[in-house]
Amino acid sequence: MATFFPSVPYEIRGEGEERASNEPELVMRKCLEDALADRPWIVVQNLLVQDPDKVGTRELDFVVIDPDRGLVTIEVKGGECGFDASHGWHRVVRDERRALDRDASSQAISSTRALVRALAFHGSHDDRHPPYLHGWFLALVDTHVDFSTIPISARHHVIGAAQCRNPVKLLRDLEDMFSALAARYPEVPVGAASPMRRIVDRHILPTMKSALYVRDEIMNARVVEHDVMRPVRGIVDATYRLDRVQIEGFAGTGKTYAALYRARREIAEGRRTLVTCFNEPLATVLGRACRARAVDNATPLRAIRADTVVVANLHALAESVTNSLGRTPPSSLAPNDRYAAMIATLAAAARAGELGSFDSIVIDEGQDFTPAMLDALDALAGPHARIAFFHDPNQAIYHRADLAEIERRFGRPLVLRENLRNSVSITDFLRSLDPARLEGIEAPPSVREGQPVVVAEFAPDDAAGQRKAVHRIVKHLVDAEGVRPEDVMILSPFRRDRGCLAGEETVAGFMLVNLADSFELDGGDVPAIRWETLHRFKGLEAPAVILHDVRGAAENVSYEAILTAASRAQHALYILRSTDYAGPAALPVQGELP
Repeated sequence: MATFFPSVPYEIRGEGEERASNEPELVMRKCLEDALADRPWIVVQNLLVQDPDKVGTRELDFVVIDPDRGLVTIEVKGGECGFDASHGWHRVVRDERRALDRDASSQAISSTRALVRALAFHGSHDDRHPPYLHGWFLALVDTHVDFSTIPISARHHVIGAAQCRNPVKLLRDLEDMFSALAARYPEVPVGAASPMRRIVDRHILPTMKSALYVRDEIMNARVVEHDVMRPVRGIVDATYRLDRVQIEGFAGTGKTYAALYRARREIAEGRRTLVTCFNEPLATVLGRACRARAVDNATPLRAIRADTVVVANLHALAESVTNSLGRTPPSSLAPNDRYAAMIATLAAAARAGELGSFDSIVIDEGQDFTPAMLDALDALAGPHARIAFFHDPNQAIYHRADLAEIERRFGRPLVLRENLRNSVSITDFLRSLDPARLEGIEAPPSVREGQPVVVAEFAPDDAAGQRKAVHRIVKHLVDAEGVRPEDVMILSPFRRDRGCLAGEETVAGFMLVNLADSFELDGGDVPAIRWETLHRFKGLEAPAVILHDVRGAAENVSYEAILTAASRAQHALYILRSTDYAGPAALPVQGELP
């Protein structure tokens, strides 16, 4: 039998209503279950799609997928929906024909096109020539159709009650549609060569709508991200012609999104662009987003000089240059002195023209950049270069850039205040860490309420208790909430060998991997739980975050560190702290562990 998502259909009833408002869809669901009893296909009901070319989301009633060929969408209409030349598409209500707000066949076509464009956007293929067969049906589950009245353009796409409610006829209609599509598009691969199964696993199922669990908050947020980020794009667009711009933003307000948006515009306009940040994992993510070569300490200078797009954390860029020039500082130097020497060498090499000049520089997570690092970037800038500086002073966990110095270089800041990453519950929690410092952060009305934040307390020597809690949380998220393992991030203020997960190779039966190693996994094909220090995860985000081993009062648990870690969570946040925690961020025990 075909596999249906969600596995159990849910009824939508208004208060006091005796019948489900989605009854036509429930009827169609039963029809498909009967028709596809012996087909190893996949059927997704109520698929929400964000069309990258439009504003808002589309909901497809059904997407019927043959993994060996492609997909057919089905738009369902009930209530004696029909068509005639006088009224167009209409519904019969008490013998009165009432025109539909939208042309039913056009609605089915546009929803299908939205899905095709969204899959092309995520799968990096041409939406005009998708590598799978795709078609559409308009199902009139309560109407006996006179096909002679249906417009010719839609005639072979409409199925009436007689076809829907007869399993043999419904299956034949679906098979005929796939056969017709295969004859029309013979160049589209089918069978084992079809990419449809991969597209389902990576792009369709991760966006389906079911019950409102953490998984669904994750999916719905991904679906509407394009809409939510419109104000951020508006600010970048408004400041795009400025040669120097400073954008300051609270946690979760879209700074990295804005930095990437600016960088992509610069790249598209043919400017030689440098995108840089402070930490290595963020640079990896930025590099992939910009489709640029990954710069590390072994990248030769000639390769950097030849690239039109360079993405690197600044220390890796400096080290690659010093190594290429044979000016590597002695390893006997203290780490900070060694990095300072490499930054100075980078600046000197830039002034000498060793790297060529950049037309545009985009700096993300700039709050940790020192004046010497900014000097090096000025040296890399060409005579008419544009520099955009994105930062959050509240998350400065390495250095603290002087705000007056930043304003002198880049002008007065534009401030992002709406937290578009975190749920309302997490935004409220972040504000509670220090209400005075985060007084200005806002959760816009469109953001979901979210799961309650949990802060649990353990004795300082109870590593086993924290470890057991981590396992329990992961098992709950994956098994009870339907969260994918790769959407769970475990963070710590300390190296793993100094925490409760020292020596652990699995969590709740899943492989435990460092963030850098997770980049090598093929798109979630190997389910794994990711672990990293909060310092290396700054600038990134995850749907669910578990922060463990919060203890003592050292810099590792400073206010900035705790804020940085907690604000990584989009939908679910768990904090495990010791009773000896004495840091400045308020972390009262709250909520309950699963």
